[in-house]
This record gives sequence, C-alpha cells and structure tokens, in this order.
Amino acid sequence: MASQNNMDPPLCAKGCGFFGSLENKNMCSKCYVDYLKQELIAQSVMAFEVLKNSVTTTPTPLPNSSSLLDDHPSPTVTVSGTNSLNSTGSTTTTTTRIRCPCCNKKLGLLGFHCCCGGVFCGEHRYPEKHSCSVDLKTAGREVLAKQNPLCKGDKMQHRI
Repeated sequence: MASQNNMDPPLCAKGCGFFGSLENKNMCSKCYVDYLKQELIAQSVMAFEVLKNSVTTTPTPLPNSSSLLDDHPSPTVTVSGTNSLNSTGSTTTTTTRIRCPCCNKKLGLLGFHCCCGGVFCGEHRYPEKHSCSVDLKTAGREVLAKQNPLCKGDKMQHRI
C-alpha cells in the first residue's frame, strides 16, 4: 500500500487541486504558465527600472550657444526609423516608406533597382521611362568588345 502512494504524482504547488509535474516545478500546466508570465513581467520591469536609472534627464547648457547658432546653420536630420515605448511596455517601429521618385508611389517590399541607383515602381522600371542617366548602349558595347576579341584572317591564303 505504501508503494502506491509513492507512484502518485504530486498535487499542484499553488493548491488548485490538479496534479503537478516535476518539470513544471510541481505545478499544473495552467499555474506554470501563469508563473512564467509573472516572472517575465517582473524581469521586464526590472530592466526598465535599470534603464530609467541609467539615463540622465538634465542636459548641460553649451557656453555662448547663441553665437554658435548665428555663425553656422543647423543641419537637417532625416530619421528613417525610431523605436518608442507604448504604455504597455512594447516597442513600435515607425519607418519611412520607399517611394518611386517619378510618381511618388509607395513601393512596398519589392521595388525595381536600376543601374543609376534609384528604386522605381513597375511603370517606371525601364530606363527610358525614368530618363536614366546611365548609357546602357555604350556599356553593353564595351562588354561585348572585351568578351569577343577581333579575329583577323590570314592575308595569304595559299602558303607553301
């Protein structure tokens, strides 16, 4: 009778009444998932607190900054992607969309790359449609001249 008690799995450590397993720290599957969620939230809060404490919020003023601004114009910075924190703690990414320089159409993931370095939509993908600055005819002729050397025939047809 004592051997049957050793074979029974342990009850859930949280006390829900279901059987637990050793792999789940003697908890049932539902209690173990809840435990993992709480642990993940606690870790993210700790990481956020460390990050918040490491960032200083008091900027240091520059000496005589008005004279510096009058002498040199400030450069314009274009941001292609930024990360921001939501109130839930997850990050969102805002990116600028790639557009066709001819018609300003959004290109999505796949645009047509040209030899001139531009990315174009399906309508303007051909060089003659977007007035490409690269001369493809002369580039093609140079490639053919390198690949096919000139073959000259013998001037004397009948040699002895």
